[in-house]
Amino acid sequence: MFCVQRRFESHDVGRSSDASVLTGCHEVLQSWLWRLALTTHCHQLADRSFSFRGRQVPLCSRCFGILVGALLIPFYVLDLRFAIALIAVMVLDGVTQELKLRTSSNWLRFATGLGFALGCGGSFLRGVSYLWNM
Repeated sequence: MFCVQRRFESHDVGRSSDASVLTGCHEVLQSWLWRLALTTHCHQLADRSFSFRGRQVPLCSRCFGILVGALLIPFYVLDLRFAIALIAVMVLDGVTQELKLRTSSNWLRFATGLGFALGCGGSFLRGVSYLWNM
């Protein structure tokens, strides 16, 4: 809504008006992600977060992957063995990183968070389906 209002409030013509719309949308998204990060208790470490246009994304890479994966409902993994494997990969990545056995990259954290969300979502859907059909 703010993005649309910002577009009509702008008196500039052409590119500068489009830039103000993008800036407004970026500010709204950034504000929403900060609130989400505070709600989910994400650590928000700068070295474990992505940056966009010189600004840190308010969620760490792994939490951001989990958020994106949770929004990808049609892609939830319904095969229970594969779902458990995706969950185990994230747990293994987090544990080996915490024990300082290796370092993980932001893209690997994002991918394991995404897989974790897809696996958990699929497991949840399977559980609900099982209970519904009892």
